[in-house]
Amino acid sequence: MTDLGRAEEAIAVVEAHPDPWTDPGIVRAGLLRTAGHLAAAAAELRDLGTIEARQELFELLVQQGQAAEAIAAHPTAAEQRAAKQRAAEAKTESVPLREDGYSLEPPF
Repeated sequence: MTDLGRAEEAIAVVEAHPDPWTDPGIVRAGLLRTAGHLAAAAAELRDLGTIEARQELFELLVQQGQAAEAIAAHPTAAEQRAAKQRAAEAKTESVPLREDGYSLEPPF
């Protein structure tokens, strides 16, 4: 849709039906970037402040020729490592079990 000049409509679709596996803010920033609204995309990514958003911001700033700002925005290796560790820990959280040892929550 963005390639057809319908960036605002694409953003509205993303906001109305967010994909549960992606951050709608990052998708919105990507759509803005594709539509040529680089400043708005950068502002969106800065507001998010997540590791993934900062990596996307880095790429956007490099594309704009703002290397110094890009380097400052890029997450450090320690931040990336900590984020991966938190994600791994979140995946291994235990779920409530029935008396027979099977999960009470899907997938069973």
